[in-house]
Amino acid sequence: MANTGAYLGLSRETTNKEQILTKIRNAVFEKQEALFKDIDLRTDTRVPINEEDGEAVTFVKNFQDNGGIFMYLENENDFAACLTQLCAENSWSPLWCGSPAMQDTLNRYGIQHTTDSQREPKQKLVCITDCDCLIAQTGSILITDRLTPDSKYLTLPDVHIVFARMSQIMPNLKVALNKTKERYANSRLGQISIISGLSRTYDIEQTEVRGVFGPKQVAVFLIED
Repeated sequence: MANTGAYLGLSRETTNKEQILTKIRNAVFEKQEALFKDIDLRTDTRVPINEEDGEAVTFVKNFQDNGGIFMYLENENDFAACLTQLCAENSWSPLWCGSPAMQDTLNRYGIQHTTDSQREPKQKLVCITDCDCLIAQTGSILITDRLTPDSKYLTLPDVHIVFARMSQIMPNLKVALNKTKERYANSRLGQISIISGLSRTYDIEQTEVRGVFGPKQVAVFLIED
């Protein structure tokens, strides 16, 4: 009889605990529903692109507002000439590049580059990559690991130069992601990086400081197709 009573007591205790846990779960779920039931996940909350400006101008404005540096060049030859001059004037050579397609472009114009990140003590580490898309609505750059296999090329340099073409400008993130999905439909992406200017943080006096983490300068060189 004693064993039976102990068994029944354990059952009652277990039942009580289950009831308490059930009430807690229900309370949590009810609270979550009350917090998020009015959120609209379908409506675009970003300000629409001004039709008079167009996607290209909108990207430039937003990108510069994010702290980015923008340069427009008519063709690839002008891009190579400009980059060569900047490398000479600022002692950037060799450029740090891990993108196979970008390496081919640099090779065509005889621009020195390397996959070695080691530099002289006072020499800046300048990385150059291509990109998948430019997002007009946010002034952002989208880069997949199909172009730049290692994220260190996006996070470690002092200066990040992005080579882009006019046709890569997309109106918003949704279109950019769909375009990327179509482009790599037959392959698997490991990482998608979206760069929206320099890093931002605040000091003890709540003053905004940019570029503390990651590149201190992000520049887009945009050319016509």
